[in-house]
Amino acid sequence: MTDESLPKLTKAPIPVQTHTLKIEERIAKGKALRDVAARKAQAEFKPPDKRPDPVELLIESSKGRMEELLPIRYGRMMVSPFTFYRGAAAIMASDLSHTPSTGQTLIAVATATF
Repeated sequence: MTDESLPKLTKAPIPVQTHTLKIEERIAKGKALRDVAARKAQAEFKPPDKRPDPVELLIESSKGRMEELLPIRYGRMMVSPFTFYRGAAAIMASDLSHTPSTGQTLIAVATATF
């Protein structure tokens, strides 16, 4: 098989790597962040005293959506705990905002050539 026989979408350019540290340095930096926010601290969840009402968060996240589609959304969320949590990302985000954080953010950039 040659490159010419591959579909056009598989010829997307490989993104330029922007990190400047060697892999060993990146691993060490990541492990050092465990002092800031230990992994075990993520295992226990204690809701904050003034935790927002999860139902109110769902109602808020539904604002601006097409009202005729909301029953479908909620119906899909009722299928299983997985589908509920998938549709209720606002609740999870709110809960996680009160847990320990390293302060690191992830920026994902996707490029595609069509």
